[in-house]
Amino acid sequence: MNFDKNAVFDRTCVRFSMTSPDGERSAAISAKALVEFFGAEMNEDSLLKSYRVNAKMIHTVAERMGAETLDKGILVTDSALEAAKNKHLVNPA
Repeated sequence: MNFDKNAVFDRTCVRFSMTSPDGERSAAISAKALVEFFGAEMNEDSLLKSYRVNAKMIHTVAERMGAETLDKGILVTDSALEAAKNKHLVNPA
């Protein structure tokens, strides 16, 4: 799974696109999640780098969240990452 090379930081999250069985989906991961779960610094370069390095895990969690929600928007939070880790659905590096 590749990261979205067009991902952007918008002050509160990194927004990205991902491909799912239902087609292209828009998603985001909160800056808080990138800082608290992956150790990123609260600046654009560090947050985007953290997204790219951890894209496989982030996209895996986003795909599961997308399957569980009715709206089109997906926001990966630190609690969603922690829940996935606790359920052994993802393995942080």
